[in-house]
Amino acid sequence: MAQHRPSLRRRSTCWAAIVIVVALFNLATPTTLAAQGTVAAVRGPVSGGQDQLPQPGSNRRFLDSVQIGLGYTYDENVTLGRTHDEILWDQSLALDASASRDVRISDTVRLVVTGLFRGEKFDKYNGLSNLSGGLEAEIQYRQSGAFDAVTYAAFVRGWLDNYASHLRDGSHYSVGVSARGALTDRIALSGELAHNERHAQSKVWDVIDHSALLNLDYSLGERGTLYLTGQYRRGDVVSDGHATLVNVSLARVFVLDDAFPNQQWFAYRSEARTWISTVGYNLPLGHDTSLDFSWRRVHSTPTAHLNFDVGGSLRYVGNQYSIVLLKQF
Repeated sequence: MAQHRPSLRRRSTCWAAIVIVVALFNLATPTTLAAQGTVAAVRGPVSGGQDQLPQPGSNRRFLDSVQIGLGYTYDENVTLGRTHDEILWDQSLALDASASRDVRISDTVRLVVTGLFRGEKFDKYNGLSNLSGGLEAEIQYRQSGAFDAVTYAAFVRGWLDNYASHLRDGSHYSVGVSARGALTDRIALSGELAHNERHAQSKVWDVIDHSALLNLDYSLGERGTLYLTGQYRRGDVVSDGHATLVNVSLARVFVLDDAFPNQQWFAYRSEARTWISTVGYNLPLGHDTSLDFSWRRVHSTPTAHLNFDVGGSLRYVGNQYSIVLLKQF
């Protein structure tokens, strides 16, 4: 398959991102580890004091936490294809980095600001490779430091996206609310409601959806953490496939996809109901390092009703298997 050569602008973006990550390492200070829901984190035993506010006047560096994740993913359906001849598999390597700062507002309220970076390189279909950088701001409220006290939050997240496929270049953001807390000394539960939007060079990737997420962590103590996540999304999805009557009828808009230049496939945006489930296990490798194994399954069903008979199901199904090495500073 033909490979896209990265432009000078993309090379500059990559080097700038590397410099930023190195700078974050230099500013970081060691912190106490805690379970953090579904985000890439070094998981540990559930603690009722995991959301304690920083004490005023404490000796702190600029950053409270820096976290790095290096992962491998096998995706059996990168196109989110509906039929067997529209399904393509690929594997990718990804580097994730985040750096956060807590700002104490009162005894019960704090602001957490987090810088985010992600780079992903695909093996077979380089058009899917991407660099993304963003920022998250979250206002957290916790009534007390009691073990069973719930942390409530409102957040906004924004990203800039740069793909080898220029049609996908753009930005996306999310706004929402969340809650998390410890049910027992081993079990933690968290939930999130969000509105998500993405804007790109092509209108096919101008997608809007609403989501609801629920996550359960079960601590095994020194042996690690098991976690289960379920998410429901209602709104736009994008899938690739042939120029068929079914695909065109389901789509609101479509375009010839530049990520698969030898396939002559089209990307279709349609409205759907999507279920995303994740099962994972996080194995500690030390005080600040862990290895995370996960299986993620995506099941998407179009909401449109066709006025002709269709052979087979209209659903789109994909499975992703990931191994991620996580380190927190």
